[in-house]
Amino acid sequence: MYSIKEEFLAHVDTKRMNWYLDRDLAIMLNEKDFRLTFKSKGDRRDAETAYYKLELQNKCVVCGNEDELTKHHVVPTQYRKYLPMNYKSKSSFDVLVICSDCHHEYEAIADVLKLEILTKYGLENHSKQMIKIKSYHNTLSNHSQYLSDDRRSEMVECLETYFESTIEEILAVDDYEFESTTYLLMKNITDYEDFVIMWRKHFIKHANPQHLPQEWIDEINLVIRQ
Repeated sequence: MYSIKEEFLAHVDTKRMNWYLDRDLAIMLNEKDFRLTFKSKGDRRDAETAYYKLELQNKCVVCGNEDELTKHHVVPTQYRKYLPMNYKSKSSFDVLVICSDCHHEYEAIADVLKLEILTKYGLENHSKQMIKIKSYHNTLSNHSQYLSDDRRSEMVECLETYFESTIEEILAVDDYEFESTTYLLMKNITDYEDFVIMWRKHFIKHANPQHLPQEWIDEINLVIRQ
């Protein structure tokens, strides 16, 4: 992809190229190169865009394997959707090629960090609690007549404590929107740039990628891209 001044900007895939062409935002220069027809924010040559100017190889960034490749999201997708749009719109930097074996190996390590983060904010048991709350709410709403008095009292006390309301008011609402664990976690993340950088450094340390371009490593502290 070239700028309106025909300066090289980045290597992009066919899908992205067609996105520009279909909207008359670019014209073809030859069979594989195209030029934008507008001045983009990326019309500059500096170190911040060095990684995007690389022609990336289709191999695992960890071990170099060229078979059974998949995409790895350095910042897990469960968190990504809660991050600001100015990060999400330019987050291809955090999508890397990795083989299945290396992916599974790293994800097991990443799961440990995910639990540590939940524990830091007291949310490690939230998912289990939500399953119980939803189950109690459904049972009391639809099957209360089949419960013993003791069992019903136990469920009522649990729901009233959680919702800080009376059981009558709780059951009057047919469809509660229960907040997910990830949503509650991301409400606690006040510096999302540090959060993104943490995941990048974690990948480098624990995956030990031997085929990751140095340009990527040099830019791990750059979260907001123009």
